[in-house]
Amino acid sequence: MDILQRIERYGKWIILTGVLLLIALVIGTIYASLPPRRFTLLTGREGGAYYEAARQYQQIAQEKGFELEIRPTAGSVEALRLLEQGEAQIGFVQGGIALDSDPLILSSMASLFYEPVWVFYNPDQFDAPLTRLTQVEGKVFAISEPDSGGNQLAREMLAANRMDAGQAQLVEVDSAEAAGRLRDGTIDAAMFVSAPTSALIRELLLDPDLKLMNFERAAAYTALMPYLTVVTLPQGAIDLRDNIPSEDTQLVSTVANLIVSNEFHPDLLRLMTIAVVNTHERGGLFEQRFEFPNFDHADLPIGAEERAYLERIRSGESTLDNYLPFWAAALVDRYMLFVLPVALVLLPIVSRSPVLITMYNKRKVTRWYGTVRSIDRSVTAMDAAEIDRALQDLELIDQRLREQVTVSENFMADYYNLRGHIELVRSRLVQRRDTLVAGSEATAPETAEDLLLAAAL
Repeated sequence: MDILQRIERYGKWIILTGVLLLIALVIGTIYASLPPRRFTLLTGREGGAYYEAARQYQQIAQEKGFELEIRPTAGSVEALRLLEQGEAQIGFVQGGIALDSDPLILSSMASLFYEPVWVFYNPDQFDAPLTRLTQVEGKVFAISEPDSGGNQLAREMLAANRMDAGQAQLVEVDSAEAAGRLRDGTIDAAMFVSAPTSALIRELLLDPDLKLMNFERAAAYTALMPYLTVVTLPQGAIDLRDNIPSEDTQLVSTVANLIVSNEFHPDLLRLMTIAVVNTHERGGLFEQRFEFPNFDHADLPIGAEERAYLERIRSGESTLDNYLPFWAAALVDRYMLFVLPVALVLLPIVSRSPVLITMYNKRKVTRWYGTVRSIDRSVTAMDAAEIDRALQDLELIDQRLREQVTVSENFMADYYNLRGHIELVRSRLVQRRDTLVAGSEATAPETAEDLLLAAAL
């Protein structure tokens, strides 16, 4: 018995087993694909722009049934190192910091908002308004704490001016300490890299004893460091009444990015995409509405899932959360985005499988054999009425074969074999009916006419 005959013989059990295995596979897939309910997001110091954005993400995650743990770090350098070491799977990283990271480990999820470089200074310590970094030569200059993105960027910008610790006294302290020492006069100038939403930046902008550097050669920095952008702080944008700042101020800016591990769960990726869209698409002091989140300032390649989720959620195509629990909506979204396209590609290939084509064509014919065989087995026990019904059933099958079933030349033998078997069973039924009729006549009671004839003889 070849494989096709076995499949035909045990077809019902094979189908039932397949259905049960499919159900078990679906249940197992759903269970295995559920994301962890708790995950960690790396940020900068408490009170900074990263930390404040993370608090908004945390609230959105909680509404969706997840617990987002915020883990402050010294800054982007430390956060990137922790991501590379696998101690967390998502974190804020300042633009330009992750340029040399391994794309096999990490990916860019999205760019979120501008982070200008703010250089505040004590005007009494300088002969002229600060417009170039070379003016801090011989001064005490705070450049953020070690392992922060601000510290690395400050050193790169100073190096572009051929400056280092020999030309200025560089102080590595966190933002809060730098602001305090700037106010008490123990440092002359300090560089901060942060969004204007930072409470500390706003305090410094409103401090009448401090001045903000206007980057006279901002375009030059962006030419030398492509991850930087020129932004302008408009006159009066911080305080219209008091006209702060008193003039348009040109700044250079990096961009805050979310970096994710390539192992980050796709449902958590979808959750964070919803969070960043809801938090950042409204824009800000430097960002146009709907400008962010985007992929324009990514340091690392953008994964297919990251791109698909952001485009889908930003466009409003994903509305399943309005009708389904988050886990169910995420599951449907994931299969719609990634599994269904693969299935659509594989379906034509599978449908042209020689085995499936053979089974399909043979099934057109062999599905009638069960009925024909059942009738054949019952012929010797049938009465006249049952024989008539069986003959009608065989005629109906034969009619359907003639009028409705079409097979290729390769399966004509099966087609005519079945019709031959139908004719064979039909002949047995007719023979059985003739036998019943003959037997009935032989055993029939004599009529009155027959009795009178017999008496006369």
